[in-house]
Amino acid sequence: MAAEATASIVIFPALVMGIIIGLIELFFVHSDEQGMGWLTHGLHGVVAAMIFVFISMNIGPVSRMVGYPLEESFAINLGVRILLGIIATIKVKAAAAIAGKASGIGEKLWHALAVGALIAAAPYVWPFIDPLLPAFLKF
Repeated sequence: MAAEATASIVIFPALVMGIIIGLIELFFVHSDEQGMGWLTHGLHGVVAAMIFVFISMNIGPVSRMVGYPLEESFAINLGVRILLGIIATIKVKAAAAIAGKASGIGEKLWHALAVGALIAAAPYVWPFIDPLLPAFLKF
């Protein structure tokens, strides 16, 4: 009987990248939606970014959790990450549209696209950020 290779869930890198991307989104929200409750809207974005990045960095385990295990291959993982980035971009624009509905102010399209692209690229960017962390933060 062949042993099945299972990928473990990546938690710390997903949290770090989620916080970094969430803070970038918070800065974008502050610059785009000044004076209209940008902090509460931005904090919502930080949590959403952390969830999206967690899924992006854990495609195999998350797909098994929801009952649809995906084959581990670069093409499938990249396709799922691109789809996840598109969904994140739509979520950012939708949240900005709801928050700015009364005044016609919303988040710029390129800000939403940047957040979506960062979420999709998070697993590929992590190896460059990991060496920059101090030793006590490496788990």
